[in-house]
Amino acid sequence: MKKSIIFVDDEPNIIQGLKRMLRSERDNWIMFFAGSGKEALDILSNNHIDIIVTDMRMPEMDGAELLEQVANHYPGTVRIVLSGHSDREMILRSTKFTHQFLIKPCDADTLKYTLERACLLQGLVRDEELLRLINGIVNLPSLPDKLAMLLKEIQAPDSSLKKIGDIIAQDVTMTARVLQMVNSAFFGLPKRVTNPQQAVTLLGTDTIKGLVLYVNIFSAIEPTTEVVFSMEALWRHSIMVGNIAKSIAYLELNDQELADEAFITGMLHDIGKLLLSQVPKYNQGIKHLPNEKRINFVDAEYELMGTSHSEVGAYLLGLWGFSDSVVKSVAYHHTPVKSMSVEFTPLTAVHVANALELQEDCIDLTYLESLNLTNKIAVWMELCNKTKKEVYA
Repeated sequence: MKKSIIFVDDEPNIIQGLKRMLRSERDNWIMFFAGSGKEALDILSNNHIDIIVTDMRMPEMDGAELLEQVANHYPGTVRIVLSGHSDREMILRSTKFTHQFLIKPCDADTLKYTLERACLLQGLVRDEELLRLINGIVNLPSLPDKLAMLLKEIQAPDSSLKKIGDIIAQDVTMTARVLQMVNSAFFGLPKRVTNPQQAVTLLGTDTIKGLVLYVNIFSAIEPTTEVVFSMEALWRHSIMVGNIAKSIAYLELNDQELADEAFITGMLHDIGKLLLSQVPKYNQGIKHLPNEKRINFVDAEYELMGTSHSEVGAYLLGLWGFSDSVVKSVAYHHTPVKSMSVEFTPLTAVHVANALELQEDCIDLTYLESLNLTNKIAVWMELCNKTKKEVYA
């Protein structure tokens, strides 16, 4: 089925340029063009729209207002901003409701790639209701004590970017959000940032303050929220997997950038659990299904939801513009053999680190044998124990 995309811009020349640029895609996509936010909402009310691409600076209803309405009333629609560098304040205001940012002028290849990728990512999650839930997410919960520490630090008269970065690096969702922001086209960095402390330094105090205090991009876990696992335990596991994966990747690859990628992938590998925990059907069923049917946790997710936290997390990170490598590693961290990889990659490190940290018999030996790496397991176990001691020290 063709995907439906709407482009919104108040400048007729821009709309005409988009029509010319995308003429070759008419057989692949159903495209709508609107000259205002109101016109866009009228089209949305009468048509199923998969993706909206909007300018920010428009009269009457700006892009930030439009995307907020789309998120509230059409949560299944993927939301992309295509705007200029001059719209910094408005871009920050839209952050909460935006999946990706593109900067004008945007070449045809970049725009087409972004749209094609958003369409392909939906293949990871085929349940329409679940897609609507994921696309509609504007906040993922953070640990209350970490959020309180962050608020205190950014409001301190002598606030330190290093301390802010250290706090954010201890929280899965804060880390994901700042990396989404710093790696967006809005900042135009020459290469991807995978280190949360570096991301905070690049964003700067004013941007972080704006995101936290003005945009309210972070929210604390509600004490009454019923979940099937301890959020604190999930955070500890995620951070530990990140550290172990980083150590293993550096040992095998001797490449700091790939080791940093393994760390961030390890830290975010279970972010899909946060999304699924907001689905009542998941919370009610996953408590008992593994024991009742004597199947593992991931198989229980497939039986219950038709997908697992791996694909759900990969889809969200893909929407947020994370690299294909990170998305692939999160998607296959339980089933690395499906990646068709023929060499050691950050995915290998995350898969092994997750299994060793869980202390469960879930290492994919067929995958490691295909890479001639089974002889490394003992070395990695020793490195895992060493890393745990260093982190807990």
